[in-house]
Amino acid sequence: MSGAGITSGEKGGFMSRHPHTGTSFLLMLAALLLPSAGFGADGDRSSANTGVATPASIAGSCNNPASGFCNEFTGSSYKAERVKRTCKGQGGTFLAGACPTEGRVGTCRVYKGRNDESLYRYYKNFPGFGVKPKGGVAAAAESQCTKLKGEWTPN
Repeated sequence: MSGAGITSGEKGGFMSRHPHTGTSFLLMLAALLLPSAGFGADGDRSSANTGVATPASIAGSCNNPASGFCNEFTGSSYKAERVKRTCKGQGGTFLAGACPTEGRVGTCRVYKGRNDESLYRYYKNFPGFGVKPKGGVAAAAESQCTKLKGEWTPN
């Protein structure tokens, strides 16, 4: 899987220069994409003014500022404790509510309307680790969203 227009086959590309961090990011993204039976929502939270309607329920968020990415677990199948464990295992920071709004460039809604729906929030430093994607951050994030078959909303 390639992320944000960066492929592992590019000579001198991100994945070859940073194999551990690139792999970690891809593993985190894969783990966050997997439908997770046994998750269930707690709490009632609303999103900040982002142009993307957020479901009333957020089990929590997993923030990874180093990669310019945060995931809000909004589907009804998610439970806060499992989100917390998964996030910690992936090196992220668990947030009891929504992802931060500062520096956000856009949102990708995946699995819209399903019990495993999530909002992937992208920030101005995506994909992180000092990488500057060709075409800019928003274009790279939108490209990744398209690959995930998500619905992109720029901020």
